[in-house]
Amino acid sequence: MRLPWGTFALVTAGSVALTRTLTAERIEKHQLAYQHRQLQEVLPQALANTPVTKVLESTFTLPNPQALGLGLASESQGWWVNDQGSSAVIFPVVTRQGYNGEIRLLIGIDEHLRISGVRVTQHQETPGLGDDIERSRSDWITEFNGLRLDSLPPEGWAVKKDGGQFDAFTGATITPRAVVNAVHKALQYADDAPLPMSFEESTL
Repeated sequence: MRLPWGTFALVTAGSVALTRTLTAERIEKHQLAYQHRQLQEVLPQALANTPVTKVLESTFTLPNPQALGLGLASESQGWWVNDQGSSAVIFPVVTRQGYNGEIRLLIGIDEHLRISGVRVTQHQETPGLGDDIERSRSDWITEFNGLRLDSLPPEGWAVKKDGGQFDAFTGATITPRAVVNAVHKALQYADDAPLPMSFEESTL
């Protein structure tokens, strides 16, 4: 028995919609798992074993999020993790100086205002060139670990091609330049902003 064309089209459309819904749910779950893993990866070693549930419960509202390139209210969230005398803040940073647009990062900074980790969470840079900013592709992003704002002179916070301290990628200077600028901006922000770990009475 052949289905009428209208019925066939309706069934097909329903199947496509259901497939998209299920696919979207799987993608969202994978994205959340990825974000959770990234949060733990930028914590200091002393806090590296903090359960992700505890990290997720430690949110606070970032003061002046526009200084980090954040626009939406939903983006204005940081995490403050504090345990056994060690603490760190994690916050997102967005730079629009990438070769192909936005690059989003997570920055971890400990109680001594040292970088505990940087991870790129989203970008559209050229595969095989600019994507070396990903930790899974290279260890370039770990060059920031342990640095404070005063670890380098202001001119040092640049790629070597611009007279700074950081390597660029062969054929792709724009991407690492954007990330270095974003990390420098994040350290300046942490130095200036009233983050939870910088005063005794947190707003959490």
